[in-house]
Amino acid sequence: MLVTTDNTSLALESNTPNVNKAIADLSLLANQSIGELVQAHPDLLIFPECFKNNEDDIASNPIFELRIQNSKTVLETGNVMGFIGVQDTQLKIQSRFAQASVVDGNNQGSEEDYFLHYMLQKVLCVNLFDLKHSRNKTNVFDFLVYLLPYFLKKALSQGLYKEYQKKTYNNSNLKGAIDIKTHLQRNLPFRGNVAYRVREHSFDNPITQLIRHTIELIKQKPNLKDVLHSDSETFNFVNLIVQHSPSYHARDRHTVINANRKPFAHPYFTEYSGLQKICLQILRHEGLKYANNDDKAHGILFDGAWLWEEYLNTLLRPIGYKHPTNNNRKGGIKVYAQKFSGNNVRRYPDFVKDNRIILDAKYKRMKDNNIKRDDLNQVLSYLFLYQANIGGYIAPTVSDNLALNMGVLNGFGGSIHKFKLAIPQQVASYQEFKNTIAENEMKLIKAIRELSSEQSYDETFEIV
Repeated sequence: MLVTTDNTSLALESNTPNVNKAIADLSLLANQSIGELVQAHPDLLIFPECFKNNEDDIASNPIFELRIQNSKTVLETGNVMGFIGVQDTQLKIQSRFAQASVVDGNNQGSEEDYFLHYMLQKVLCVNLFDLKHSRNKTNVFDFLVYLLPYFLKKALSQGLYKEYQKKTYNNSNLKGAIDIKTHLQRNLPFRGNVAYRVREHSFDNPITQLIRHTIELIKQKPNLKDVLHSDSETFNFVNLIVQHSPSYHARDRHTVINANRKPFAHPYFTEYSGLQKICLQILRHEGLKYANNDDKAHGILFDGAWLWEEYLNTLLRPIGYKHPTNNNRKGGIKVYAQKFSGNNVRRYPDFVKDNRIILDAKYKRMKDNNIKRDDLNQVLSYLFLYQANIGGYIAPTVSDNLALNMGVLNGFGGSIHKFKLAIPQQVASYQEFKNTIAENEMKLIKAIRELSSEQSYDETFEIV
């Protein structure tokens, strides 16, 4: 397995057969847009699910690029993190904040991607770390299992799926078409029963059976089965599936998988599409089984910019910030007050408070004393449309928390601010990471709250 981090260049020394094979395998996926890859590789899961509508244009970006530099092959990653495999090669892309574990002040060498796990836990509301296993051994199969409660909750929030099923009965309550052949075989001499067939709505259908088989597989995994009762809602939904799939039998697993080969589509139960996909991945790829007999890629990937934005939403929503999203067309503002032709386009800033404060999430390295032109123009346009007077950016950093007033604006006035959240480094455990980042989050929230009181910062300073 090759291991790298997001937004990083990794030189691959092509002087061994294994590396040469890895380069050949990865070249099947390199330099292609995410939109193209997902269409060609149905077993490749990308978060966010609605990436095609994402304002950051995730669909047009590659997962990674391969290029030649100084006679070496260089693998260059962007914001995407996670696991991907093709043929015999597996690539693990960690967050750039992954760190070597430290015990008693000594570097232990094993990489612990606490930050990625922490953001997933906050955004997807999954109690990952109550599970009894080591994170540095986490693979794509584990991640798929972790994400099952998220998809299960979204799907069952629309209700338990039911569909028409052909049922065969042999009793005295005739209410369908008589099955003459079966009737003659079973009911002569006549004893009052009639064999008949009927179409009726049933919760026990191929989709429900697929979910049930996934649940039963996870129950067999000692280190992962706790995810099925990580919270009361997940526990109740799991029991609901078990209750409404009475025809379950382990020997039918292959038949159930084949019955779900066609992607699920329904005008109302739309969320079952993602649940079907992740269940099939879990059942097909138990134990991190990447396909090695074709060119199809498998894996699960997260867009870092989306994950960072959704993580910040868990911090800013409680203090009154709205989070417009273009994925579901919620919030945002029309560009034109009056449009004479064509549709009136909308703009979706990341966070808005009282139409007065606009904050933009940036999962990138931002210099303390400078803002790139495109980033600045983006926030300036938001300020103009909302007639707001305070704009700002929030980015992660390995250094200390930072709050900085970049300056007062010309024209309508107002100010631009920059905030940085320190991601803990050199911590001895995940619990220590959680405690430290929780303190940093409180400092960030305190600094952002002070914007509401229109307090300005005259100089760069470390938040204490």
